[in-house]
Order: sequence, then C-alpha cells, then structure tokens
Amino acid sequence: MSSPETASTAGQGGNTPIDPTEVIQGNPVVDAVTEAEMIASEVQEITAGSIVKNHIIASLGVGLVPIPLFDVSALTAVQISLLRSLGAHYGVPVRERELKPLLFSLLGGATPVMAIAGLSSFAKLMPGIGSLAGSAGLSVLAGAIAYAVGQTFILHFEAGGTLEDFDPKAVQAFFRRELEAGKRVVQDIRSEINGTKRNNARTSTS
Repeated sequence: MSSPETASTAGQGGNTPIDPTEVIQGNPVVDAVTEAEMIASEVQEITAGSIVKNHIIASLGVGLVPIPLFDVSALTAVQISLLRSLGAHYGVPVRERELKPLLFSLLGGATPVMAIAGLSSFAKLMPGIGSLAGSAGLSVLAGAIAYAVGQTFILHFEAGGTLEDFDPKAVQAFFRRELEAGKRVVQDIRSEINGTKRNNARTSTS
C-alpha cells in the first residue's frame, strides 16, 4: 500500500509539487526593477562625473589668470560652486556658510597643496618666465584639486552623508590619493581640449 505522499505524487502524474520560491526567483518584474535601479545609479554616476569635469575645466581657466592672489580666490569660488552642484545632484542641503570651513579644513589638511598653490600664485609676480611657470603650475594643481574635492564628496554623498556629518580628517588619505589621480585626469582633459581645438582648426580651413 502506498503512502499518502506517494499517492499524492502519483496522482500528479509523477511530478513533484512546484516550489513557489522558484517562481519568485524568475519574476521578470523583479528583474526589471533591479535593472532600472542599476541604470539610474549609472546615470547618477555619469552626471556627477560631468559636474566634476566641468569644474575641472573652469579651474584650469582660472589658474591661467595672470593676477596673483586673485586666482586663489577665484579657485575657491569654483570649488564652492562644485560642492553646490553636487549637493543639488544628490539632494543634499547645502549652505554656503558651511561650505567654506569644510573646504578650507579639507585643503588645509593637505598642507603641501596649499603651499604649492600659494607659491604658484606669487610666482606670477615675476615677469616673463615666472608668470608663465606660475600660471601653468597653478592651472594643473587647480584642476587636480577640483577632481579630488569632487571625488571625495561624491563618495560621501553616495554613502548617504551630508555636510553636517562630513569629517575632513577622516578622508585626508583618500583626498591625497585622488589629488595624485587628478593630475593625470587633468592632463587627459587638456589633451582632449587641445585635440578638439586642432580638429576645429582643420575643419575651419578645409
């Protein structure tokens, strides 16, 4: 005599009962939602990258201004604009009275960075080669700082952080690494800009 379990199985044509979890795992609706979330995350990352790149380009231009000290002030304004834009992008409330202290604390922790920026700016006081060297040096450094500041706050905002819980000391090591990476990024962007200019020149003369 067969057991109730055997009889139940036999009555279903020898097929085992369907496990509901197997149906859920293959749910196309769930897969579509997951894919949509991944796409949204990628779009958010790309947009944040574009914001940083635009401010790197702005920093490169400001760094070339041949007026000592004015450039440092203007670069600070660019960094503040960058943080405002990233805050708006990630839905983080941003107040300017909080931005400057955080920015100065972050940059102040990397003492050599501020020292080099100051020396590059003062080098513009020297006529001729001094002015050119100061402008070129500050331009690259300014772009690298914009990149490092951007990457640092992107990391913080994506983790759900705000300006209130941002700790400049805790991210100093990350900031310095990104600053070095930023110098390479700046060179790539400058090459891209120069390549675009050359292409436009060829197009205009053809």
